Amino acid sequence: MPKILWISPFSLHDTSSGAAINCRYMLQGLARSGFEVWACTTFIFNRPEGAQQAFGSLEQVVHHSPNNVFIFDEDNVHYIYPKVLQTSELNMTLAECQLFFNTLRQILTEFAPDLVMGYGVSPLAQTCFAEAKAQGIPTVYVVSNGTYGNYLFPNIDLIVTDSHATAKLYAERDEINMVPVGAFFDLKAITTPQQHKLFVTMLNPSPHKGVALFVKLAAVCQRELPEVKFLTVGQRLTDIVGLLHEKGKPEVHPYHPSDLPNVYMVDLQADMRPVYAITSVLVAPSLWFEPWGRGASEAVFNNIPVIAANSGGLSEAIAGGGILLDTPAHCQEDYFSLPDDEEIRPWVETLKVFLSNNCDELLHQAKERLSQESALERLIALLEPLIARKQGPQPTSDLNALPDAQLPEVSF
Repeated sequence: MPKILWISPFSLHDTSSGAAINCRYMLQGLARSGFEVWACTTFIFNRPEGAQQAFGSLEQVVHHSPNNVFIFDEDNVHYIYPKVLQTSELNMTLAECQLFFNTLRQILTEFAPDLVMGYGVSPLAQTCFAEAKAQGIPTVYVVSNGTYGNYLFPNIDLIVTDSHATAKLYAERDEINMVPVGAFFDLKAITTPQQHKLFVTMLNPSPHKGVALFVKLAAVCQRELPEVKFLTVGQRLTDIVGLLHEKGKPEVHPYHPSDLPNVYMVDLQADMRPVYAITSVLVAPSLWFEPWGRGASEAVFNNIPVIAANSGGLSEAIAGGGILLDTPAHCQEDYFSLPDDEEIRPWVETLKVFLSNNCDELLHQAKERLSQESALERLIALLEPLIARKQGPQPTSDLNALPDAQLPEVSF
């Protein structure tokens, strides 16, 4: 049975990180396909909510525990979590970094993986990849965003990513070659048979995700579609609405939270199935380069059409299960700039079409394009040649193999 080791200081159980979610499901898929999979990771999270939803109180799990390393099995993956007391990578102490690295070296000896996968650009992550390469183990880096343009990926044999759009970005911008394989999902964890289509929903309503377009859409629909309700999941609009300004008028802030009575808000959800159960249309108006867009794919898997920005990998994420629309240039340049009435009109009209038409056939075809079996087959086809040519670690004794009598004399 081929053996794969995942290494990264970032927790794979972080519910606030799309990269962590994607890679955890990827490892689960490899384990189901006959690979023995271990993961060396730790309690580093993008957001505190991601830690709370994954492990409950880290105060109890980590701070009050005498263990230096936490070990557990989940979904056929063996997890090793060296202890850290802070959830930010920047706050890791030298002792914690040393514990992580020493744990990794012990795993490389005892588990003897045929392949090492992971991500992370910190000195700790780089040192871990360098150690794997020094022991003759092939390495694979998984890229889930478009911000590594200045990273040279040392000690990496293969770089994989989710979308063709991300691969194209790095090839053209940075002359870095990556292979797209698709995204990974646990369909049982994200799909629900119950549908009570009540809301037009946006996930993670942050400025770069296009909250300005969503707010404008909701404001216009308050007049034209007063019966339609809107929902945001994640960051609360009350913290953002007052910062949005009219096009070309940064001093004019036309909206207050009380001006949007048709918009409802819930916090980040560990289980998104109740949200998808009440969503009629998902809106993904991202204003930056979107490497994939997990929420858009999850909506498609739940028979929910998507209105998405024509940005990055969103076209691959919806796979034809919705419509792609351009976003205004001034909104891309200034995330707090609201589109005007003319610029939001295509979004309003597309929403009307989706609310009044059956999209089942469209979504059925999209789900076939997002086949998880195909994504896993593509990944395994890339990994198998690396595993086949894996060179075993060179014994340390070979570094000083001459008997004492044959060692040259050295005078000082």
